[in-house]
Amino acid sequence: MGIIFLFLSCTKNKIEKINSITDRSNSPDLKIENTQIIYSEYGKTKTKLISPLITRYLNLEKPYTEFPKGLHVFFYDSLQNEIASIRSNYAINNETENTWIVKNDVQVVNTKGDTLKTEYLTWNQKKKKIYTDEYVRMIHKDGIIHGKGLEANEDLTKWEIKDITGIINIDNNK
Repeated sequence: MGIIFLFLSCTKNKIEKINSITDRSNSPDLKIENTQIIYSEYGKTKTKLISPLITRYLNLEKPYTEFPKGLHVFFYDSLQNEIASIRSNYAINNETENTWIVKNDVQVVNTKGDTLKTEYLTWNQKKKKIYTDEYVRMIHKDGIIHGKGLEANEDLTKWEIKDITGIINIDNNK
């Protein structure tokens, strides 16, 4: 009787171990290293994305793409000039809603020299907007502004910071 019990318990453990090893539900469907992706419309580059690692999970109810080692996205105008960029140490793209969560040392920079720094940012690619309810630091030509919360367009040419504190330089000659 003891031998039969021992045999059955060993068999059960082996099957569970094999199933756990071969279970691919937590594995990405696609894994790409050292990637540069260019998105264009009518032959003109709109965005360029660079990432050391991209993993895609496609066979889920809500498919997503993860950038576990971060990304750098560049935005271009109609004349192919770079107008802004977003960089972070981690990102995830919800493919059904076309929204991105970028976090961990996030920087958004535009060609006017404005730099936004935060730890968490949502980028709505469809609406071309970025926003957060977290602490932000905006460095621009008139000073440094701190706040909690921000809404802006993706090229950072129009932005609004909530709960503002900071130092702003004012030119009295204007």
